[in-house]
Amino acid sequence: MSGFGRQLSCILSSMLQLFCGGMHIGWSIMHFYMSGNKWAVGISVDEFRFAILSFFTGCGFIILIVAATKQLLPTRVWLMLSAFFFMINGIFFTAMPTNYGATVGTRIVAGFGQGICHVVSIIYVGEIASRNFRGKLVAMLVSSIIGGIALFTILSMVTTNPVYIVEPNMHPNRAIGIVILSLSTFALVPAWFLVIESPIYTLTTSGNDALAKTNLIKLRGLSMESPSMMDEFEDMKTLAAESESLSPFFLSQGNFPPFQLSLLIKLANLLFFNYSMNTAKMSLMSLMFTLNVFTHNWAPSILMLSKFVASLFAILIIDVLPRRFQYGVSSIFTGSFMLALGIILATYDIVETWIPPFLYITAEVFNTFGMLPVSEILLSEAFPPKKRALSVSSILICEYVGHMVVYIIYFNVPSTLTNTYIKTLVFSGVILLKCFIAMLTIPDTRNMYPREAVQAYMHKKK
Repeated sequence: MSGFGRQLSCILSSMLQLFCGGMHIGWSIMHFYMSGNKWAVGISVDEFRFAILSFFTGCGFIILIVAATKQLLPTRVWLMLSAFFFMINGIFFTAMPTNYGATVGTRIVAGFGQGICHVVSIIYVGEIASRNFRGKLVAMLVSSIIGGIALFTILSMVTTNPVYIVEPNMHPNRAIGIVILSLSTFALVPAWFLVIESPIYTLTTSGNDALAKTNLIKLRGLSMESPSMMDEFEDMKTLAAESESLSPFFLSQGNFPPFQLSLLIKLANLLFFNYSMNTAKMSLMSLMFTLNVFTHNWAPSILMLSKFVASLFAILIIDVLPRRFQYGVSSIFTGSFMLALGIILATYDIVETWIPPFLYITAEVFNTFGMLPVSEILLSEAFPPKKRALSVSSILICEYVGHMVVYIIYFNVPSTLTNTYIKTLVFSGVILLKCFIAMLTIPDTRNMYPREAVQAYMHKKK
């Protein structure tokens, strides 16, 4: 098996589980509009809102635990634990799709699975990937999440009545439960049999050079040592040795610049993604259709499928273009099309129905083309091993808690045309501002070994 094929097999379990997590993110998005099923009848507004937030609550809670214990367990054990949590969710969603307690409780459990898998997988890919495949493998993880969201937007439409008259044959919770149970069960197989432990993890925990070298040979698809592989191994050994003298605290000893940059880019994505969830998916995309109370709205599915196609394209070109160029093009076009959309909403009383959806789909596509994968690449490669778990976990906690905060604000601030265009203008301005900062500071790490990448983010000379 080639080096890329071997590394891809190592992250297969992660991709399957992140796809499951993406379906739950899609659940949160679509349940704003899923009153046409039995589950949504007879519960209070607060109960409905907590069901939406429960998944992110589970993510944030478990990431706190992973941050402190990541080094105690090998990668395959973490991934199997994550798959186990998803399996529990799948079983209850399949067996008890209309039970409120089971829905909320096991969405929290699914959040445990997503939180573990997201942190562990991003760190793992950064440590095992060849320098010329690192971006591509991270982009595959991102695409898996988006694919899960896209699938659920479709499932929610085909299994939900626009108006609750009679329950559909397949409840949306049962549909997602069947998919999640199948994928998470299958994910146990590659987690146990295909995952090869990271050489950097082995070097930093046990110091076993022979085992670390053997794992690296396997990961590169080689039968014996080669000069380039030995150069890479020496780079990993040096990185692990240098990391031993560091403290785990993520804001000290030169770690603040990469942490600040990664968090800045993540916040730009958070603003755009939450704008997408809370405003545009229905109020703007729905202009594509003439809707009544008995027709399905396929606008979110079209939007997320467009985003998924863009994520597949990003996989192909992520290691071709310089990081800052790809992020710059992505964020400039994303911010510019959102700015145009905000100006149109603010200045025109009547517009052609195709204009807002066109501008918004374009913004989504460009966002997925660079802003999403580059932010995850930074998490995978920017931090030294001893600071990596706490740094990545802290940023992802900010991301998942940020989703909850924006949801809560949205729950309490009714969406009107006026605040829609104000939010559009503000978010587009923030994205453009952060774009210029990121373009000036993101290093090009496409062909760097792990230690070289860490030094580039810390602004150190070799």
